[in-house]
Amino acid sequence: MQAFGFNQFGGPEVFTAIDRPAPQPKAGQVAIQVIGFGFNPYDASLRRGEQANNRPLSFPIVPGQDVVGKITALGDGVTEYKIGDIVMNHRPLRGYADVVTASLAKVAPKSQALSFLDAAALPNAGVTAYALVHSLGHLEKGQRIAVIGASGSVGSLAVQLAKYAGASVLAVAGQRHADFIHWLLPDDVYFYDGPMQHNADWAHQFDLVVDAATNGTNGELAAWLVKPSGTITTVGDTGNIPAVEDVTIAAAGGKQPISDHDILMYYNHMAETYGLTVRVAKQVSFDATGVQEAHTLLDQGGVPGKIVAIKPHGRTTRHTPDDQ
Repeated sequence: MQAFGFNQFGGPEVFTAIDRPAPQPKAGQVAIQVIGFGFNPYDASLRRGEQANNRPLSFPIVPGQDVVGKITALGDGVTEYKIGDIVMNHRPLRGYADVVTASLAKVAPKSQALSFLDAAALPNAGVTAYALVHSLGHLEKGQRIAVIGASGSVGSLAVQLAKYAGASVLAVAGQRHADFIHWLLPDDVYFYDGPMQHNADWAHQFDLVVDAATNGTNGELAAWLVKPSGTITTVGDTGNIPAVEDVTIAAAGGKQPISDHDILMYYNHMAETYGLTVRVAKQVSFDATGVQEAHTLLDQGGVPGKIVAIKPHGRTTRHTPDDQ
């Protein structure tokens, strides 16, 4: 089999195809023939060597946290799945490959309500959004939530999770994403680069403020929106958020009280009963050239959604409107 990784840190050109034996599932694991995988900003940070001190890894390094594929082998004791089942997998590394193995806590069936593009893009963004809204944010029905970075892959899922939970949602994004934001049906919208400035009625009115924008650098806006005794959750460093008395501040990234399997099943149920839009910005080829192209886009920044690599199979339905 082939994987796509690198033997030195650097730019997108360091990625090459790596031949290696296909992994075999251990007890409690499944082997997955990968149909598609997603790209995340963390993957580019890993490639640039920015994580080398915090997470030392041996070369070659194969990134990849999002996988959709077909089960090809079962480890001892696995009875929940059968050969041929299509599943999603949220994983720590090594998703850029023809075959991966995964434990059952990291795997969930792909709902027929999700396309293969959706499923390749969903796992990491979905798990992160769930943490921001539920595991850390503890959002309840009837509460008010503001989502900063609502046009991105994590932020748009956070908006939908909040609507599904019965909350009132303010979506905060750039004006060029207006068509997509309105597609999500938030209760109110603030375009931070539009003609309307801060609405004074929003000051300190939100039970939960989610900063899902890249690197979570909107701490001052989050502090302005959150109500006394409210909560701010972020994809970035909590140090970016000014200290606010009696406000809980938490960052995504830690262990959640429920498994990735349960979170992905929650999204399956949501897709089937409410609807789910997973924002996919770009599809690239399932090879080293496609991986290099995706990482070039990640380095450039500003990609409106996830980038995914998909093998040709004729079932890659897009569920969202083109970016305007």
